[in-house]
Amino acid sequence: MIIRITPSETERNAHAFSNATLDKASHCMRMEGVLILEDIVNPALIFEARQAFTQRYDRYLDGGEHDDALEVGGRRSMITVDLAPPFDQRELFANLWLFPVLTAVFKGDFVLGAYGVVSSLPGAPRQHIHADGGYLFPGQWGLNYMLPIAAVTVAIPLLEMNNVHGTTALWPGSHRDETRGPKLNRDERRDSVEVGEEPLVREGSCVLWDYRLRHSGTPNRSAVPRPLLYSMYCRPWFVDHENYRKQAPLRVPKGFLADLPEDLRRLLVRAQEG
Repeated sequence: MIIRITPSETERNAHAFSNATLDKASHCMRMEGVLILEDIVNPALIFEARQAFTQRYDRYLDGGEHDDALEVGGRRSMITVDLAPPFDQRELFANLWLFPVLTAVFKGDFVLGAYGVVSSLPGAPRQHIHADGGYLFPGQWGLNYMLPIAAVTVAIPLLEMNNVHGTTALWPGSHRDETRGPKLNRDERRDSVEVGEEPLVREGSCVLWDYRLRHSGTPNRSAVPRPLLYSMYCRPWFVDHENYRKQAPLRVPKGFLADLPEDLRRLLVRAQEG
C-alpha cells in the first residue's frame, strides 16, 4: 500500500516535519519504495507552471518525435525544462518539505541529477512497465535489489493525476524483489496479470519512488495534455546512463548559478548553463 504523509497542523506551525514523520518516510521508502507527500506546493504555483509549460514547450505537444526529447511510450515524451521562471522556484526543485525527507532517505548528501516534464498527450495508451534507470551492476540482479537507494524520482503533477487525465501505476516493494527484475519486465504475460496501485494525486502534492521501482503511466483519457514535473535526486556519484542520450538532464540559464546560495549551488553542481 502507498503511504500518504500530510504535514500536521503542528508541523505546519513549525514549518518542518517532526523526527517521527521523517523516520516514517525513510522507513516507507526503504521498505515500499514509494511515498506520497500531500499539500507541500502552492496550487497557484502549479497552475502557473502548467501554463508556462504548455506555452513555452508547445512544440513538444504535436505528437511527433523530437531530436531533443525522449519518447517514453505512445504519445509520451520526456522533456528537459530550463530552471527559468516559474520552474526556478525553490518550491518546485528544492522544496523545504521534501528536502528533509530526502536527507533521511539518503542518509547523506544528494544532488539534483535531472529536471523536466513527462508529457502524456490525449489518447496516450498505457505505458510499458519499467524502472527509471539502469542497474549499478548489470547481471547481478540479486545484488542490485539488496543495495541502499541510489536515486529517487520525485513527480509533481501539474495537472491532477487521476483516472481521466491518467496517473502512474506503482508496484510497492518491487525495488527489493529480484523476481521482478529486468528479465521479467520484458515478459508481457506477467505484466498483463499484475495490477499496480493507481493513486489519485492532487495538484500541490508529489510522489517519490526509488529509481528501481516498477511503474507505468496509465492512459490519458482527457482532451488535454497531462504534464508531470519530475526531479531526479541521487547520490553524488550516481549517473543515469539510460535516459539522457538525446538531451541534457539538467539545464539552467547562463549566470543562474552565480546568484544562488551555496547550498543550492551544491545541489545543482551538474547543471549545464546555456
